[in-house]
Amino acid sequence: MIINNKKEFEDIVSKYTFRYAKTYSNRAPHEYVIVEYTSEYLDEIRALNRYIEEHYDEIEIFWNKEYKVIFVNNHKYWSVEDYNITNILNRNWDYKNEDGTTNKSITDSYMEK
Repeated sequence: MIINNKKEFEDIVSKYTFRYAKTYSNRAPHEYVIVEYTSEYLDEIRALNRYIEEHYDEIEIFWNKEYKVIFVNNHKYWSVEDYNITNILNRNWDYKNEDGTTNKSITDSYMEK
């Protein structure tokens, strides 16, 4: 499966229910989707991660590691491993303002809880 643009990315990712990553609440609040390696959805998750890898908006450094990220529909998405082997997709609530700066206020509000 190949995703050709952000609209297709958004259409596919909107089908998934993300779970809040409780163990990272105070240092890296985010949500994730994880599918079984035998799941019929594995190809979609890998295609989403491949799209991030090939069409990323920015590279961010987090805990001394580089992550390629993409901003789609008021979320920031990233992968934690190679798209050929992953079964996970991560996101948080960062989004781009009209002036191109990153708005982290929603994500940051989770750390205050």
